[in-house]
Amino acid sequence: MNKPLPPELFSRAEGLFKRAANASGRAWARATEAPDEAARRRKIVMMLGAGIVAFVVLLAVLSRLGSERITMADVASTQAVTVTAVGIHSFAPVIALNGEARPVRDIQVAAPATGVRILELLVDEGDTVRRGQPMARLDTSLAQAQIRAAQASVAEAQSAAVRARGEYERAESIRDSGALSTEAIEQRRAAALAADARLAATRAQLQEVNTRLGGGYVRAPDSGLVIDRSAEIGRNVDGQVLYRIAAGNELEVAAQVSEAEALALERGQRATFTLVDGSTVQATLSRTPASIDSRTRTGEALFALPSGSRVRAGMYLRGQAHMEARESIALMQSSVLYDEGQAYVFVVDDTNVVHRRNVSLGARSGEMIEVVSGLDAGLRVVGSGAAFLRDGEEVRPLAPAGEARPAPEEEAAQPNELRGRKG
Repeated sequence: MNKPLPPELFSRAEGLFKRAANASGRAWARATEAPDEAARRRKIVMMLGAGIVAFVVLLAVLSRLGSERITMADVASTQAVTVTAVGIHSFAPVIALNGEARPVRDIQVAAPATGVRILELLVDEGDTVRRGQPMARLDTSLAQAQIRAAQASVAEAQSAAVRARGEYERAESIRDSGALSTEAIEQRRAAALAADARLAATRAQLQEVNTRLGGGYVRAPDSGLVIDRSAEIGRNVDGQVLYRIAAGNELEVAAQVSEAEALALERGQRATFTLVDGSTVQATLSRTPASIDSRTRTGEALFALPSGSRVRAGMYLRGQAHMEARESIALMQSSVLYDEGQAYVFVVDDTNVVHRRNVSLGARSGEMIEVVSGLDAGLRVVGSGAAFLRDGEEVRPLAPAGEARPAPEEEAAQPNELRGRKG
């Protein structure tokens, strides 16, 4: 248990309070000392007034300090963002091109006859052929039998036609004698015409057999480079493709481009394509996309390659097409945000309040991006920090990194210049 304090401590404390009271009383008495009672009262009133004034001043100072703290807290709660101006930039767009080299005219060669075998291959892949040149020799044993049969049919039809024609002519010569009726004469005339028709049909069949055989060869329908061969010796041909020819050895690159790039391309546009070994070849746009795929939003552009290049059909090439430079409204790419595919920026008004503005974008050049629609030159847009803003929010603009601040006298002369704090 705690021990009780000794009575001497209470006595000492009581003495201490009495001495303090006596000292304060003596100070008050000296401060209000006067020769008479009226002067003493005046001193007391003056001292009370001075105390009241000091108290009022103290309240004002405390109020001022509190206001500054509130203002600083308000400034600190406003988001600081960098602000850049929308300006004019020179764009020289570069369109990336990727595609496969293929023949301008891809000719597929098949055998003129069916049910015959290949006896000999006369050309191979990589050979250059001319129009009508034999490419493969066929086994025409069966075909020759067909030809002989067709020839026999022609001879038989020719004999029948001669006989029918003779009978009709004899009947016609005795028409006036009354030996034959008019009906009988007309029947012989019809038989002669039918015999002539059968003769023409058999001759056509014979010509068809000869044409299908092509003299027993598969021939090139046009000049060009043989780029593929599926023909094999001993193989029966039944109308399938035996060779592929790049007519005139002309190749082109079929490149897929976006719909925006399709509108920018013009016929005759030059492009540079790179081969796998690093060498390059120049090409010319021969056809802009005729249509745009509704799923991929791309179209096929055709670039004609020069004759004699090292490009081969089937090669995959990467290239670029450089467009003419143009002056356009542009801003920094860091200012652009996206919402469900829609590009937008935050525009800062004169009161430092931001407003969302949808924009349509075009070409890119380094850190700059072309604005097709939605903004005018000279507007202020938010740079870094835009991702955390909401429409209608007040911001504290900061100069972009690396931008020189004006001298103090210039700041005073330009009240509308952006500053690093609110106001």
